[in-house]
Amino acid sequence: RVTDLFQADQIADQVGRLTSLQAESWIETNAQLMNAISSQSLSTNMIIIFVAVSVAFGIASVMSVSVVQRTREIGILRATGATQTQILRVFLFQGAIFGLIGSAIGSSASYGLVWIFNNFGPGLFYIPVPIELVLLALLLATLT
Repeated sequence: RVTDLFQADQIADQVGRLTSLQAESWIETNAQLMNAISSQSLSTNMIIIFVAVSVAFGIASVMSVSVVQRTREIGILRATGATQTQILRVFLFQGAIFGLIGSAIGSSASYGLVWIFNNFGPGLFYIPVPIELVLLALLLATLT
């Protein structure tokens, strides 16, 4: 047994040198499993990136429709002396607030569903929810 699973290669080499026995790590024995795990990790990361890009385009689309639907209000603001920069700030602030509130609600709902699965699901595995992921989702939605 080893404390760090992914140091099995180095430990097997060390055991082989010290004992003159043929030591083989689980990584060498299960090379296909390691390949599958690393491929799954890569595909998961790619899915996360594509989902993030899709969400960013969705938020941008909603905001552009909001701007198009408010042309009359923009005209009134311009007629009362508002500059383009001031109007832009209003829409950017509104978009940031919507992104922050929406991502907070979505993150809370997702955390609740994962908590339900972890506590009341089949118990085959545990799904960790790193706080960094939640903060990144909040940041991405707010900035978008």
